Amino acid sequence: MAGNELPHLEIDYPAEGAVVAAGHYTFRVGSDARLIMAEVSIDRGPWRACRQACGYWWYDWTGGAPGEHTLSARATAHDGRPVNATLRRFVVSGRR
Repeated sequence: MAGNELPHLEIDYPAEGAVVAAGHYTFRVGSDARLIMAEVSIDRGPWRACRQACGYWWYDWTGGAPGEHTLSARATAHDGRPVNATLRRFVVSGRR
């Protein structure tokens, strides 16, 4: 991260408009810089802490109802500044 530039934060999975199976899904959030922490929010619900592994941030989600959903991600840079990702829309199928 050079100068005052914020790190890039992006929801990698699911892709925009992706259809995922009901039951269990793992969200992946990527960044081009190290962050202190990252969180996700599903359907504008509470923020949930992600775990860090292999250079990404991950959140294991269970119990998603069939239908359309939105995923938001936010993080905190090492200097304390907030970083937000673009909202991602996806669909949970009725099948497992």
